[in-house]
Amino acid sequence: MNKFIAFLISIFTMATLASAKPNNDRELIVKLGFQPQSEISVNGKTENMNAGLSGGIEFFKYLGNVIALGLGTTIDLPREIKKKELKGSMSCLPIYVGAKARTPLHGLDDTYAFLSGRVGYSAPMGKDLFDSATGGLYLSLGLGIDVDYFVLEAVYAKHTFGNNDSASSKPDYSTITLYAGFKFE
Repeated sequence: MNKFIAFLISIFTMATLASAKPNNDRELIVKLGFQPQSEISVNGKTENMNAGLSGGIEFFKYLGNVIALGLGTTIDLPREIKKKELKGSMSCLPIYVGAKARTPLHGLDDTYAFLSGRVGYSAPMGKDLFDSATGGLYLSLGLGIDVDYFVLEAVYAKHTFGNNDSASSKPDYSTITLYAGFKFE
């Protein structure tokens, strides 16, 4: 529950930053995603997860025409392991800083392609798969297109969690997410 409250606080904080002064070099992006592929790896065993949903919010500030820096958070909703003999679900909440590089297309200010990268902290929320997991490193790389106020992005993310149990290896979780969202300037 505390992680959900932290997610809400980060949404309100970024919304306040984005609405401080309207300017076309700032973006607030609200997005929903479908994750057709996700895997979890614990103690050297990798298991596929069922498809799932994700949602997020990001704020970016451009430092010129091409490069932007920003903050964001997403929440991966719980999904189950595909194998019926294994029980468990996985969900996580990454909070991150990001960078975005867009194509400098003159005359097409409202349409551009972009490459994005993010690094931050990811907290596991589905602890029934590994009770001793703690938060850890979040890394992602995305490729997308922005048409007017509509954003499409494909993101590969890797969550590497810590572990309080010295007998087992650090678990990790990877996802491929297809996002669709709206941009507010």
